[in-house]
Amino acid sequence: MALAFLARRWRCNVVAFVVDHALRPESAAEAQLTVRRLADMNVQARLLTLAPFPKGRLQERARQARFMALEAACVAEGCLDLLVAHHAGDQDETVWMRHLRASGPVGLSGIQPISVRGQIRLVRPLLSIRTERLRSTLNTENLPWIEDPSNANRRFERVRLRQDLTPDQREEARALQTAALQERRRIEAALAGDLARHAVWNPQGWVFLARSGINEDTVSVLIRLVSGRAYRPARDAVQTLMKQGHGVLSGVQMQPGGRFGDGVLLVREERALGSSVPAKVGVIWDGRWRLLTSDVPQGSLIGPLGDAVHALDLRKLGVPYAAARCLPGVWHEGRLVLGPRIGEIAGDTEPEVAFVWSGGVPATGENYFRT
Repeated sequence: MALAFLARRWRCNVVAFVVDHALRPESAAEAQLTVRRLADMNVQARLLTLAPFPKGRLQERARQARFMALEAACVAEGCLDLLVAHHAGDQDETVWMRHLRASGPVGLSGIQPISVRGQIRLVRPLLSIRTERLRSTLNTENLPWIEDPSNANRRFERVRLRQDLTPDQREEARALQTAALQERRRIEAALAGDLARHAVWNPQGWVFLARSGINEDTVSVLIRLVSGRAYRPARDAVQTLMKQGHGVLSGVQMQPGGRFGDGVLLVREERALGSSVPAKVGVIWDGRWRLLTSDVPQGSLIGPLGDAVHALDLRKLGVPYAAARCLPGVWHEGRLVLGPRIGEIAGDTEPEVAFVWSGGVPATGENYFRT
């Protein structure tokens, strides 16, 4: 509510999204009340009610479902920026949790004020503001708000830290974050150089990484890039993969470079691909590929090329077999009717590119975007 109030004073055109996670019987009425209160503040609001999601890892799954719904709502409304209300207390707790897990500079640099997620930019303008100041703002303006009872449920680690962190520990968290941010900038500059010298990104969604460029940071960010996932894989898992020289991590397969050179290939793991989805223009499949054309038979589905790649001369095309199998195609009644433009499949040459990469996960520099 404080974010909505401040944003409305800052911009004329503001739309608020109120997410009902539907996890408590009272949540629907609370969400509707919030929409009415926003309307009283002259803020246009839309209510987003989440569909049921799997049990277990409740906060993580709720966060994933929430941001998926928010991104879709932003796209529908034509919003490029999504403002979220993480504040200084959230930052302290995040840094301390990562400190307890012995995170490196990337983790200890905490929540970033600006980051990219899919088709939108996440902006967190309140990260330096204490909770008490936000509440005081609402009280001064006579603006009521609703407290989610899960914010006081001590079975969640974040809630325990929120209640138990001492002032000294919060100060230590801020010092850790300041030092980590400086180190992260240095690491990212070196990483960008390493990737420019040693990595080759291919439009079919795979990467060649020369042996001279293999290190924990390059492997980690390239796995995230190829998988399209929001986070890098765990450091210990990356270290294990590097020792082995091959294997699967975070839905990405690392294999020897072979005919592509002295290094490794990073390609999507076929078993980790997303389920088929209805083929509609603009839809994203596997979190990475967007369909560009609407000229497909009704009832078509987007799924992997799979065995259809046997009709291609992959060696001539310069595409690894494993990467080609994971490329998207439009299927209708068991027949491939449209595929990516990498060659002729079943004698048909696509007149235009049917798919474009839309993973929304840059390798470096994602936190340096500015308005």
